[in-house]
Amino acid sequence: MTTKTPAAVAAKATTPGVLKHRSRIVLIGLMGTPAQPTALLMTLSGRTLKVRLGDSTPAGRVVGIDGESIVLQSGKKQVRLTMPN
Repeated sequence: MTTKTPAAVAAKATTPGVLKHRSRIVLIGLMGTPAQPTALLMTLSGRTLKVRLGDSTPAGRVVGIDGESIVLQSGKKQVRLTMPN
């Protein structure tokens, strides 16, 4: 995992309302160690969730986290979320 925030993410993080126009749960941060990765998600209602492998979210169970994305599984369907750009 990287500790540097991409410039585009940093710019959007300081722009009011940029995440309000979303149609699904959004990945807003990745942190932790490779052995114990965690992620920050923003729900459609604006709630922030800190999750790790195995946790449940409104969009499914967390089945993968790497340095660039998170994978959620709901039933047989998997969705990979990446940071907004």
